Amino acid sequence: MADFRRWFTALAVLALMAGLASAQIGVAGSTVAGPLTCTGNAAATPQLRSEGYTELVGDILITCTGVSGAYPTVGVAIPTTNITAYVIPNTTPITSRLLLPSGGGPTNTGPSDALLIIDEAGSGVQTGATGGFGPGAPQKPCFDTQAGGGCAAVVGVDNSGGYYVAKASDGTAAANVYQGNLAQAGTSSVNSVTFYGVPVLPPITSGVSRVFRITNIRIPTVGMGNQATVQVYISTSPSQVLPVSLASLQVGIVVDPGLKTSINPYHATTSGYIAQPGNPLTIFPQCSPQGATASVDLVYTEGFATAFKTRVVPMSTSEYAAEGRNLTTQNVPGGTYGGFSANTESGFIFGSITGRNAGDSTTYTAGLADFGTRLKAVFSNIPTGITIYVTGSNKEASTIYQEDGVTGGPNLGGTSTNSAAVLLVPASSSSTPSSETGGDGTNFSPRSNSYFSAIAVSPNSSGFATAIWEVTNSSPTQVENFTFTVLIGYPTNTGATSTANPYGLPGVTTISSTVNNVELSFAPEYDGIGTKGTYAVDTDTAARIPGTNPIPRFTREYNTCIVGGICYTGPFVSIGLCQTTLLYPFVTANPAGGLGQGFDTGIAVANTSKDPFVPLLLPTSPPATYSPTTGALLSGGTIAQIGSCTLYPYGVTLSATGVPGAAPNVLPGCDAIAGGVPYSNCFPVVKPGTVETVLASTVFPTFQGYVIAVCNFQYAHGYAAVTDLGLRGLFASYLALELAGSPRGVSIEILVH
Repeated sequence: MADFRRWFTALAVLALMAGLASAQIGVAGSTVAGPLTCTGNAAATPQLRSEGYTELVGDILITCTGVSGAYPTVGVAIPTTNITAYVIPNTTPITSRLLLPSGGGPTNTGPSDALLIIDEAGSGVQTGATGGFGPGAPQKPCFDTQAGGGCAAVVGVDNSGGYYVAKASDGTAAANVYQGNLAQAGTSSVNSVTFYGVPVLPPITSGVSRVFRITNIRIPTVGMGNQATVQVYISTSPSQVLPVSLASLQVGIVVDPGLKTSINPYHATTSGYIAQPGNPLTIFPQCSPQGATASVDLVYTEGFATAFKTRVVPMSTSEYAAEGRNLTTQNVPGGTYGGFSANTESGFIFGSITGRNAGDSTTYTAGLADFGTRLKAVFSNIPTGITIYVTGSNKEASTIYQEDGVTGGPNLGGTSTNSAAVLLVPASSSSTPSSETGGDGTNFSPRSNSYFSAIAVSPNSSGFATAIWEVTNSSPTQVENFTFTVLIGYPTNTGATSTANPYGLPGVTTISSTVNNVELSFAPEYDGIGTKGTYAVDTDTAARIPGTNPIPRFTREYNTCIVGGICYTGPFVSIGLCQTTLLYPFVTANPAGGLGQGFDTGIAVANTSKDPFVPLLLPTSPPATYSPTTGALLSGGTIAQIGSCTLYPYGVTLSATGVPGAAPNVLPGCDAIAGGVPYSNCFPVVKPGTVETVLASTVFPTFQGYVIAVCNFQYAHGYAAVTDLGLRGLFASYLALELAGSPRGVSIEILVH
C-alpha cells in the first residue's frame, strides 16, 4: 500500500505524456494545412466543493491548426494577441493568488498565478523538433504582464531546419509561460483573467498543432448550489491573430455539500464502550472525576472522492512529503485535473514565478497552495473546570501508524493513500484558531500524529476551544471518513453543587441552558477583518477578493444555522448533577383549632459522603496513551461532597377550620438564592458528615401531603418525625425513601432501597 500513490502518480504521468504525444504538437507534416483554425476545449470537468472560495477549475485548451495568410518569414516578429478567459456566471470573481513583484500596488488586481502555457512546454514529449523547442522546450516565464506587454518572439527554425519555432532574441526557445492579469475587484470584468502579448505562430504544416493551455484559475463556489456548472468563455484581441471557435466550456461542477459530518456519542453496549450514530450522550456524573474519557467521535465525510486533498502530490515515502512544496515535480502541463494532482489543493506549481500580496511580507509561489485540506472543530459553551482532549490523528490512520512505531507501516504524508490527518500546533495568538494563517512552506507544524494521544485544547479569549487537523494522506478513488475522538476530563469535586453550580467544579458560578456544542467545518474561513480565521461572522464579499489569503479558504458553513441552513453542529458532552432524590410520604403541619391539638413534622437530611473509605484520585493529566474502548474512568471510594436540597411539597394547606388551599411554594436550597435565611426561607447547605433539619411548621405552615427532596450531592439520607404540638401524646418517625432518577426529567418512581 505504501507505494500505491507513487505508482498512481507515475502511471498518470505516462498516460498524460501519451495523450500529449497523440496531439502531435510540433510534428512536421508533408503538406500545407488549410486556413488557421483554433478550437477551445475543456481539459477536465472537476467536482468543486460548495464551501470553497478558491476552488480550482479544470484547464482550458486552445488547439490551432493551419496557417494565417502567407508563410512566416524567419526573423520576423511573431504577431501577438491578448487572451481573456471569462468565468460564467459573470458575477463570479476569479480568486487565483495575486503575485505582485514587490508586494506593493493595489490589493485586488494585477499579475496572478493563473498561467498560460504554450505547446505544453516542459512535458518532455518527443515531437521531432531538435534544439529544445515546443513540448521539449524548458518552461520560460514572461514577466511583462501589463496591458500592451508580452515578451518578444520571432519566427525561427529548429536545429534540423525542418520546423518553424518561436525564438527569443538569443536564439533559444521564446517565453512560453504567461502570467494572467486579474481585473479590478468590483468592476464588471471581475470574472476575467487576461494574458497580454501572447505570440501566435501558426502551425502551418498539416498534422502540426499549436496548443495554448490556461491553468490555475480559482473561483468561489459558495452559494452556487448542488450540481451548478461553471463555464468559461474565451475572447482574443486582435481576434484574427487567434480566431477561437467555441461555445462556453464547462470546467467544473459544484457538489453541495463538499463536507458531510456527524457526531457519534460513546455509549456502553454489549460489544463494549463504543461510538455509534444515534446514541444518546453518556451522562458523566459531575462528582466522579475523569482523566481523559471518550465522549464523542467527530466524523468528517467527503462529499465526493477528491474533496479532501493533500497540499501537493507526495513524490516519496518521506514523512509529510504531501505537505511540502514540490516545485520540480508538479509542473507537468495537464497534470492537474484529469491528471495526477487531482487530489491536491495545489495546481500547476511553477517555481520561476513568485510574488507577494499588497502589504504582505510572505513570498508565494505560483500554483502552490498554503496547505492541504483542513478539518476544524470549534467547541463552545465549555463548562468551567472541564478540559477537552482530542486525538492527534484520525481513527482510520491508527491502522497504518502509531506514535511509538509499534505497528509500523507507511509514513503519514508519504505515498500511502490510507486516510490520515494530523493535529496542528495551536497559533500563538489567543484570539486566532490553530495554525490558520497562510504561508509558503513554513506553516505546517503537526502537534501530534497518533490517534492514541489525547491532546488538550484550551479555550481562547472568546471562550472557544479549537482543534484543526490537516489532511496528509488521502485516496483519490473513494469517499473517505476521517474520525477524531473527543475526550473530557475534570478533577475531583471539591465544591458545592446546586442549580446555580451544576457541575460542582472549581469556578462554576452559573448554569447555562445552552447545549455544549461542537461545530464542524472546513478550515480556514476568512472573516475579512484583517485576521484569518477568527470567530466573527464571515464577510463573504472580502473572501471573494483575489489576494485574500490563504489558499484554500472556505465559508464558515455552520453560521447558516442562524438562517436555517445546513448546520454542522451537535453536543459533545453531557455532565449530570450528582443528586439524591428522597421521598417523604407524609408531612403535616396542621394548625391547632378545629382539628384539635395540631401536628408538626421535622424533616432531616444527612450527608454521609464523609466516611473512612479513601477515594481513588485520578491523575491531573491524561496518560500518554489511552484506549477509547475502556469507558469512563470513575473514582473509587467516597468523595466528600457539599450541597443543598430543594423541597417540593405536594398536597394542600388547611385553614384553622379545615378548608383546603393550594400547596405552598417550593423551598429552595440556600446556595441557590441570594439572601437566603437557613431554616426559614431556604433549606440549609448540608456539609459532609452533618445533618440538617427544618420544621414543616416553619417552612410549610398548615401543609399536609408529601414532599420530594432533590439534594445536589450523593449519599443523602432522609428521616422524618411526626408529632403532636408540644410532644404531649404522639411521636412517629420513618426513613425517607430514596428514589432512582438522576438527572431529573427521568421517571423517579423506582425505589432504590
